[in-house]
Amino acid sequence: MQTLARSQQQRSPLFPMPSYRDSLHPWCIVRSFPNAHTLVVARFRRRNDAEAQLRALQRLIPVATFCIVFDAGQRSDQPETEGEDS
Repeated sequence: MQTLARSQQQRSPLFPMPSYRDSLHPWCIVRSFPNAHTLVVARFRRRNDAEAQLRALQRLIPVATFCIVFDAGQRSDQPETEGEDS
């Protein structure tokens, strides 16, 4: 049992894979905070939907800083580099 749990831990990616819903909604509105933290406010399937929401947010909260980003996620077809001899 312990060896199975260890092998599953070793195969887990360094960064978590995006959920299926997140991969369907790659356009994100991100709010930036002064202490260099960011927060994903909303996710959209289309960029023009994100732009419309961004305009509304900027009108409602003019002192906040928002931007639109495309979150491509982590590609699953990349080879793992752990344990490889280079």
